[in-house]
Amino acid sequence: MTLQNILETYFNDNRSLEIAQAIKSNTGHLHIKGLSGSAASFVLSSVYKQSEKKHLVILNDKEQAAYFLNDLENLVGENQVLFFPSSYRKAYQIEDTDNANILLRAEVLSKINQNKQAKIIVSYPEAISEKVVTQQHLQKNTLQLHAGETVSIDFIAEVFIEYGFERVDFVIEPGQFSIRGGIVDVFSFANDHPYRIEFFGDDVDSIRSFDAVSQLSIKNYNQVVIIPNVQGKILQESRTGFIDFISGQNTEAPVIWIKDLQFTLDKIKKEFENAEQAYKKLENTIKRLSPEELYTSEEAFKRHFSGGCTIEFGTQQLLKAEKIIHYNTSPQPSFNKNFELLAANLKQNSDQKIHNVIFADTEKQATRLGSIFQDIGKNIDFASVFLSLNEGFVDKDLSIACYTDHQIFDRYHRFKLKSSNFQKNEAITLKEIYGL
Repeated sequence: MTLQNILETYFNDNRSLEIAQAIKSNTGHLHIKGLSGSAASFVLSSVYKQSEKKHLVILNDKEQAAYFLNDLENLVGENQVLFFPSSYRKAYQIEDTDNANILLRAEVLSKINQNKQAKIIVSYPEAISEKVVTQQHLQKNTLQLHAGETVSIDFIAEVFIEYGFERVDFVIEPGQFSIRGGIVDVFSFANDHPYRIEFFGDDVDSIRSFDAVSQLSIKNYNQVVIIPNVQGKILQESRTGFIDFISGQNTEAPVIWIKDLQFTLDKIKKEFENAEQAYKKLENTIKRLSPEELYTSEEAFKRHFSGGCTIEFGTQQLLKAEKIIHYNTSPQPSFNKNFELLAANLKQNSDQKIHNVIFADTEKQATRLGSIFQDIGKNIDFASVFLSLNEGFVDKDLSIACYTDHQIFDRYHRFKLKSSNFQKNEAITLKEIYGL
């Protein structure tokens, strides 16, 4: 059994069709019960492919969100999934802001604003508690450049300065731009690599992204979108809740998948209270926006569940369900590197007509497991999928057992986030070199 076979099985499952139909008809609140391990990722991916709406997935914390994100990236494609992090700062402590996370937030807002197609956005309470710039204000402070268009370099420089960009000799981090003759380099907050825009007179001759460290070109573009720091002062005039931003003026509210609604409400309430306490301690010499303007309150967040479609898929449900969908899955058993026990379990699955599928990060890991079975004299029937999966599970209704090699070998499985593409320590090193 291949990954495509598994995805098609979930896609054609009556329960996936039922969830997709409920979303299409805007049925209301749904409860999905009995999902274990990464089964929720397979269900969501199958429903997403049958839906034309945006999906917002809210997990309990950053780690859960990151693992869920990785599963979805492998199942539906990286270009279909966005990760929306918090700005990683304490309330009103601007100096604690992490540029890498601001870049990710800006990229998500930009893609939502520019692309009206369905997407999956994965986040967690701390991230969605922070309000974001409105779509109208973001559009006002967005510069779009097209290859072949006529625009003066002086005008672009004025726009960048107005947006709060810093003019430097060489761009090394988001929020900077440089001009050398007919070449303009700019590090937008909507992309994890800077752009190099070459002019022929006042015409945009070419646009490409490049590596800030090696200066090597990465990709050519016909058009680019450049936006400033979405957490900066320039965009603090008009802010809205993240879910309201996704909805926009003329689009439908997203389908909200939430692991634990009560936990999320408690976290949002705590974040708002922390902001209120920090605001009271501020000196009056500098005017700051109030907590109501920067953070979403618990009551404001609750309003999103009065309409639209909300799907609770954790063990705890809070909303009254219009429909309850039951799955019969169980977590991957713990084998503690006991391969005799693993072989017996896989043999039992085969006897029960359950297809054994082992997800391995590399082909080498799958081969190693096959060699171990040969060494202990076991002839075990299983299929290998060379793909990373967070947690294994057994779906008895669909007769599929998806196990992960890292759980079998008790190996730590680390999530991967896009923020690692922008390494702050490299930027600091370059700063020191340029300073010399």
